[in-house]
Amino acid sequence: MEYLSYSLCAVTMMAIGAMLLFVGLRGADANAFSRRLHEYVDEGSGGWKPPDPLLRSRQQELSGTFRSRLLIPAFRRLIGVLGSLTPAGMFDQLQEQLALAGNPLGMGPREFYGLRIGFTAFGLWTAYNLLRNGLASAPVTQTGIGTEAAIDSGALIKIMAAALILVISNYLPKTWLRRRVRKRRDAIAKGLPDALDMLSVCADAGLGFDQSLQRVSEFWKSPLAVEFGRVVSEVAMGVPRQEALRNLADRSGIHELSSFVAIILQSDQLGMSITDTLHAQADQMRIERRFRAQEQARKMPLKMLFPLLIFIFPAIFAVILGPMIPVLTEFFSTLIYTIQ
Repeated sequence: MEYLSYSLCAVTMMAIGAMLLFVGLRGADANAFSRRLHEYVDEGSGGWKPPDPLLRSRQQELSGTFRSRLLIPAFRRLIGVLGSLTPAGMFDQLQEQLALAGNPLGMGPREFYGLRIGFTAFGLWTAYNLLRNGLASAPVTQTGIGTEAAIDSGALIKIMAAALILVISNYLPKTWLRRRVRKRRDAIAKGLPDALDMLSVCADAGLGFDQSLQRVSEFWKSPLAVEFGRVVSEVAMGVPRQEALRNLADRSGIHELSSFVAIILQSDQLGMSITDTLHAQADQMRIERRFRAQEQARKMPLKMLFPLLIFIFPAIFAVILGPMIPVLTEFFSTLIYTIQ
């Protein structure tokens, strides 16, 4: 039972560490909405007021928690130091993956590699302890040549658990990053029709395309709104709109968004109405979203097949065949006795 204790302890520590990291870096603040609303409302007249960027930045700095002001920067510096041990040539592909994931937790390639090194080091330490205890508990036999340790089943299970923990600790950050990329792509694809509707409303109200993107990015919290805000920032810094939109399509890696960018650029070059283009694209995106939902619904029976086979059918067989087991046992016992 000792190997089970070490395995459960290691898995529990990894789970607690991952949970604390998730909660610490993503912990939601219950008063964030009220503070943001206070920035836009004039206390004297009750009307709308434009927020002061410098005042807002200073308020965020002063109102930060101990976690956000000390723990998170210290954690990022630590994983940055660990990531500096990685060759620079390995950063290009990872930079693209982090961009597709939206740079989660504000990490760059160096910080992510530092996180992988930290997880791998923890896995090595845990595996070393399991191996040391497993081999130390192995029985020692005396032979004519000398003494040798016989690996029993408990020590073998400890060795297998150590190898499993080492593999999990190495691949857990990569799996987490791939999951973030897939989740972000799904969120952008699902939110694109609604975003196009909001852009259409803003365009109908008389705003330009850049102003519509800015308004959507200010009043909508989603990965797509963040990307729209980045486009507006690039245009404000002097990047041509066409190049900023192409960068948006490259960062997302989504076919629907790339098609939307291509149509917007073509409409801009041909002098077509942006409002009509947005309405047509919003209708098309809603149709494509409905088709994707129908496709996922058709895949569900196949996905449910294996859980049914693993969990439900054995219970059904036990209920149906259970009462027949005594009868079958008695029948075969009588048959064997008769043959003998």
